[in-house]
Amino acid sequence: MTAFLAIEPTQNWLLLLLAGLAALGTDAIVRSHPPSRFHRLDDTALFLFVPVLFTLGAGVFFEDVASGHWTIAAGLLSVIPYWLILYAEYESVDIRAERYQVARLILNGATYIIAFLFFATIYDFQLSLLTASFAAGVVSLLLSIEVLREEAMDAARTITYAVAIGVLLAEGAWATHFLPLDGLPAAVFLLMAFYLMTGLMHNYLGNRLTTRTAGEFAGVAVAGLATVLLFHTYF
Repeated sequence: MTAFLAIEPTQNWLLLLLAGLAALGTDAIVRSHPPSRFHRLDDTALFLFVPVLFTLGAGVFFEDVASGHWTIAAGLLSVIPYWLILYAEYESVDIRAERYQVARLILNGATYIIAFLFFATIYDFQLSLLTASFAAGVVSLLLSIEVLREEAMDAARTITYAVAIGVLLAEGAWATHFLPLDGLPAAVFLLMAFYLMTGLMHNYLGNRLTTRTAGEFAGVAVAGLATVLLFHTYF
């Protein structure tokens, strides 16, 4: 990561190599968990999205915002969140494990942070309307898989629900182009929408969705959106 950030001109193949290594490393780590029953090549597929997307998202984000000696610091410090993600993926293999809930908390937090990094980068690159909407939808689809797989559904059903979230976020990204939002406010807008959709879907699949739960998620999302609008209006 440090080499990717520090070498000029930027060597994009280094980031792609890192993403591939992240996938291979995560696959090997989760397969080493004692209670795991992973035999087929695609058995660990749902565990790979967050480590790979963190690698890509952090690389693109730091490449955009870091310069000089800060690139070295950013590359070295990225080891810490990456280690936490790998640790959480390993512990999340066994739903009965003592540290399972801690692992889920780490992974869910990482999912929303990664989503924000990608959304912010999408708007910073000034992509076209169609490209930005498609990118937001794909990223949301892949990240929502991490949140939804906690319900221990089969891979096909998990991906189906994730596709629905991805389509809704793509539509949300399309809509932001017709609102007085851009840059970070637009990224936070999408993050709040992603948080609301994944939270409601997660509770629905776990048979925990009540009026109170839906109100709590909607309240947090509305408060976040109101903050964004106030910041955009007065600052």
